[in-house]
Amino acid sequence: MIISKPKKTKIEWTKHLLISPALLFFVALTIFPLLFTLFLSLNFWAVSGEHHWIGLGNYIKLFQDSIFLTSLRNEFIFVIFGVLFEYIFGLLLALVLNQLTRGLRLIRLAVILPFAATPAVVGCIWKMLFDQSYGPIPDLLHKVGLTSPAWLTQPLPALFSIIIVDIWEWTPFMFLIIFAGLKSLPKEPFESAMVDGASSWRIFWDLTFPMLMPTTIVVILLRTIEAFKIFDIVFLTTAGGPGIATISTTLYAYDLGLRTGNLGYAAAMSIILLIIVVLILNVFLKTIEWVRRRSVLQKREEALK
Repeated sequence: MIISKPKKTKIEWTKHLLISPALLFFVALTIFPLLFTLFLSLNFWAVSGEHHWIGLGNYIKLFQDSIFLTSLRNEFIFVIFGVLFEYIFGLLLALVLNQLTRGLRLIRLAVILPFAATPAVVGCIWKMLFDQSYGPIPDLLHKVGLTSPAWLTQPLPALFSIIIVDIWEWTPFMFLIIFAGLKSLPKEPFESAMVDGASSWRIFWDLTFPMLMPTTIVVILLRTIEAFKIFDIVFLTTAGGPGIATISTTLYAYDLGLRTGNLGYAAAMSIILLIIVVLILNVFLKTIEWVRRRSVLQKREEALK
């Protein structure tokens, strides 16, 4: 006996019709640009419209480009130091404010103000603050008897000045998510630990930190993805200088693609950066999963003993 498949009802067709605008929007703004960028990266494509197929030529040239390799090094420095300190400061702020009962709204508003400012405003403000001629930061250091480095005109200080600005701008983002995670934790385990006489450090290490792990993973993943796209701060404070000491991969791709018109080479750079980000995130997630499984196995072994 042959059972015929039921025909799609009018309601099912209506559902598909209703989600089609969102699907088309996603394809137009995500899938198509990605595929077109990949196609661009396999061609020599000038802004004038001249183009021809060169295959992997752009990718081979990239890894012989000292400026690109320097930009990748800078990118990793920005991400590692920036995300690490943003998480530490965001966690500390969240833990401190979680203990407050008065004035929490006002303090929380003050903390998130840097995150509310646009990157262009942040870059301009900090360029003024670091300026050697009239900047408040060098002036303050001189007043307390310290020698102020040339924040934006020497390679190492310029690199760390960008990290400082990034930490100032994005720590509130870490704080908001971690603070929300703290507020969502159940109170019973903490009350039991306090009754048993556990110290604040033991409560944090054995209860708070492990229970915050899902929030930690999410916030680090989101911030890492965003940190690899650093552009505004570098462009507005140092413009990649002095020389190429602070140039980021996104800024280098912008210079090549929109200023010199080498769109194919810039597209190849963007694809490489995308691959690096995806690989790093996969390694991070695999490591977290391995640690979680190992912890579960250790707990089972201890229970069996």
